Amino acid sequence: AFCDVFLDDNGVSPAFRESVVENCCGVATSSTSSSSSATHSSSSSSHNPIHIIGSLFYHKLKLPKLPYKYNALQPIISEKTLRAHHLKHNAKYIETVNHIVGEGGASLKHLSMEQIVKSKTLKESNPVLYNNAAQCWNHLFFWRCMSGSGGGGEPKGLLAKTIRRDFGSFDNLRKEMESSSIRAFGSGWTWLGYDKKQNKLVVSTMTGAGNPLIEGIIPILVIDMWEHAYYLDYQDNRKEYINGFFDRLVNWKYAQQNLKHAMGKGIVPETIHHVSHHGLPLVAALYSANMAKKTAVHMLFQQS
Repeated sequence: AFCDVFLDDNGVSPAFRESVVENCCGVATSSTSSSSSATHSSSSSSHNPIHIIGSLFYHKLKLPKLPYKYNALQPIISEKTLRAHHLKHNAKYIETVNHIVGEGGASLKHLSMEQIVKSKTLKESNPVLYNNAAQCWNHLFFWRCMSGSGGGGEPKGLLAKTIRRDFGSFDNLRKEMESSSIRAFGSGWTWLGYDKKQNKLVVSTMTGAGNPLIEGIIPILVIDMWEHAYYLDYQDNRKEYINGFFDRLVNWKYAQQNLKHAMGKGIVPETIHHVSHHGLPLVAALYSANMAKKTAVHMLFQQS
């Protein structure tokens, strides 16, 4: 299952875009061509897809490219902290997942990242794989929740309206996320998520590699509360780190895109939405092979 829960700035799932190129257009994948890998890397935007474990063939995870330079988040997050966070911690999670899946055989290689992160069974039966895979997912999401320029302040549009509806005001939401983060024991993640059953935004701090997808809640925004995210800059002053995140870094544009997707208000047709979640086999069920290829390629380059 080629799966990427969230969409890029053009409203297209990166996983779908990549799978169309590799499976419909006959273009060599990064796992089979070093030259194509270099081309993809040099041309990719801030919306690098997670190179996932797919149902058609196996992709090793790759360290995602940050959507900004290492010094872009200063003075809130120093270059030293961001380099260590990305190149050491994020990279180690990816290395561990690749090793486990590589040794795990076919039983693991058919799983998508989302399937792993959502699986309570896998969390209990294979916690090392689950925790490291969830950390890969969480970090890719976290990097996009921050902006190297124009971040911070208050949200606008649908997100602002929904926050006022569910929390009374933006200040109330900020206080709740701050309070939840500060009182959390140990390391973890503070999430703003959308609960589709209750049709409302919710705040939760989850320890370890916790991700709200396992509870059926769609992530909208996250703050990394692991010590390696802030300790070199703030020591135990979590409050100052959180204030800096909201004042200068938070990427409300990305959060709004996630909310629109969660509420079914995205611009992508339902067919593309399902393909991004369930993979190209669904296309074959909907169209003839030729029509699927023609339609997919047209949509791919139309959004490029």
